[in-house]
Amino acid sequence: MHKPTERVLQILLTLASEKEDLTLSEISDKTDIPKSTISPILTTMVELKFLSKKDNMKYRIGINSFIVGESYIDSTSILEMIKNYMTEVVKECNEICQLGIVQDNKVFYIAKKEPKQSIQLMSYVGKFLPIYSTALGKVLIYKNSQDEIRELIGSDMEALTKYTITNIDEFIDEIEKVKSRGYSYDIQETSLDAKCVAVPIEKDGKVIAAMSVSVPTFRSSEEKLKGILEILLKYKREIESTFEYTIFKDEDLI
Repeated sequence: MHKPTERVLQILLTLASEKEDLTLSEISDKTDIPKSTISPILTTMVELKFLSKKDNMKYRIGINSFIVGESYIDSTSILEMIKNYMTEVVKECNEICQLGIVQDNKVFYIAKKEPKQSIQLMSYVGKFLPIYSTALGKVLIYKNSQDEIRELIGSDMEALTKYTITNIDEFIDEIEKVKSRGYSYDIQETSLDAKCVAVPIEKDGKVIAAMSVSVPTFRSSEEKLKGILEILLKYKREIESTFEYTIFKDEDLI
């Protein structure tokens, strides 16, 4: 067996099997790979985005590992189950439905379902957008404390449109509104061409993902957005009720 390749796979499997992020020393202990050997491997894997290194010097599975593995996700996984419900959302509202998680202090889009519309918004799996400008981002962090939000967002809040919230205090006020109602909007905050509604997907009291529907501005009437919200809330309840009688591992999502 090729030793360098084996070590890379050992690292990936170790991190994939752990619920918590791991330090270099912890990975070394769990894989029996010396620190001096494992350090350059981890550096390369982070540079290639197969691993992600956090500010606390801990490592976790990275974006490219997800992309490689996404096509092999088991049909009973959380992601596959949610994608089935997303298909139903699209059938009912005839607009694009997307699923996102927080990754590297941004919203990472991990799934989408598209309508059969002659004019529709373009999106793709694997893109990143700011937490503060997106409906997905707002519900993904709505249970975080104010201090956690400040640390997550930072001070560099670039305006994507004239409607983007660029002040952290105003953004925290917006999150308080999200907390009170349980869903969020992006009203041309990311793009002038789109409005978006999002709901959190929660398991055991924890937000594990968020699901949204985006609508081109020219057909985003108040009545339509209200109808989309009702559809999203309905399927949010159905998804979360599935968790009550089906055994899923949290890592099935990513």
